[in-house]
Amino acid sequence: MRQLDEYDRMIIEALRKDGRISYRNLASIVGISNVAVRDRVSKLVKRGYIKGFFALADSRLIGKDVSAIFEVEANTNEFSEVVEKVSACEEVTKVYEKVGTPTIFVHASFSNIDEMQNFAETIYKMKGVVKVTSSMIYKRHKFDPSLDI
Repeated sequence: MRQLDEYDRMIIEALRKDGRISYRNLASIVGISNVAVRDRVSKLVKRGYIKGFFALADSRLIGKDVSAIFEVEANTNEFSEVVEKVSACEEVTKVYEKVGTPTIFVHASFSNIDEMQNFAETIYKMKGVVKVTSSMIYKRHKFDPSLDI
């Protein structure tokens, strides 16, 4: 994969701040032509540096007032299946695998506490799940959805 040059980095940084910026405005920030910006953005998307453009919805305004982190430990030989099943749940927004033990961290959003409790019980009943712990998120202090980590 080719290295990003300074123009590519500037384009990515500007798009991270405003994914709806016009090519004209982006060109003026970066200091190259509109056509060059368009071509570079297309190549960055094609090569996977830019994963996509999306609308970031306010979870509370769309009725998802409860947010929680779950730590799910699974049997080693059934870990992949557990990850697949948990990832397929519509409430789940992020799934991260922990180094060392067969454990995933899961972020999910719910309309209320009852939904969260039902979700936790559903996960615990999944074949291969050994342990589930959860923590309800009280307040978010930093959030940057522009990096896929």
